Amino acid sequence: MSLDVIRTSIDDETQIKRFLTEVLKLKPLRGENYFITSPEITREVWFKIREFSGLEDPLKSQKEEQNRRALKLYSEVKGLIQRSNDPVLESLKLSILGNSLDSMGDILGFPIEEMLKWLNGSWIDLKAVEELRRKIGEVRKIIFLGDNCGEIVFDKLFIETLRNLYEVEVVYITRTIPVLNDALLKDAFFVGLDEVATIMENGIDEPLPGTFLSMASEEVRDLVNDSSLVISKGLGNFDTLSEDETLRGKISFLLRGKCYPSCTAHQVPFGGLIIHHF
Repeated sequence: MSLDVIRTSIDDETQIKRFLTEVLKLKPLRGENYFITSPEITREVWFKIREFSGLEDPLKSQKEEQNRRALKLYSEVKGLIQRSNDPVLESLKLSILGNSLDSMGDILGFPIEEMLKWLNGSWIDLKAVEELRRKIGEVRKIIFLGDNCGEIVFDKLFIETLRNLYEVEVVYITRTIPVLNDALLKDAFFVGLDEVATIMENGIDEPLPGTFLSMASEEVRDLVNDSSLVISKGLGNFDTLSEDETLRGKISFLLRGKCYPSCTAHQVPFGGLIIHHF
């Protein structure tokens, strides 16, 4: 990932080798610190990427392109959901499939248009779906922790579907500082998430592709603490929140099984749609 990202902004192979040498000096990558989450390692790598590229948001143009490409499918996907016998299940699956739009792979090589072909063949635990449906039906407000650009378009469709069927308010939370292809507040406005949810930043003033509540703004912490249901997208949020005991019983993680460790941990096939109730 780090090599792919740095090559979007530097074409000098000597500089790229210097960059990678610096990255490989990081203690977690030398086996000197295992008590750290993946998003924290990514944060340290990202500091190096910013240093060598001279850019605060090296993937800015790629993120904008992901949002534009996903928006082109908006009307088609909305019609698909509306014609479905189970709009909640259909929009939920699409929202989780949207988690495929990740800079850990080929940020623009992923065929967004192919997502609809994968829809029916994607594995999902229907019991977990019903549990999520039950939770949604019992609350009046959902705190929704977003993840990647492009993906946020499919989150919008999921939230729109929920708003049409349930009396529920949604607060959608983005990153504050650019990191990877994670969505910022301006991305949420660009795709129109403000039409279906109250949107705000998490208040974390570091390039962290996850959410440590202790680092979030007081407003976000209060919202999460007062909420009965938090929906969390992506592996980064899972890595940083899945052991937070203050969230036990009220957080549901939605992510796609894009790597074998996550598939093994959740006992799903590769590419499966993961719903994890903590």
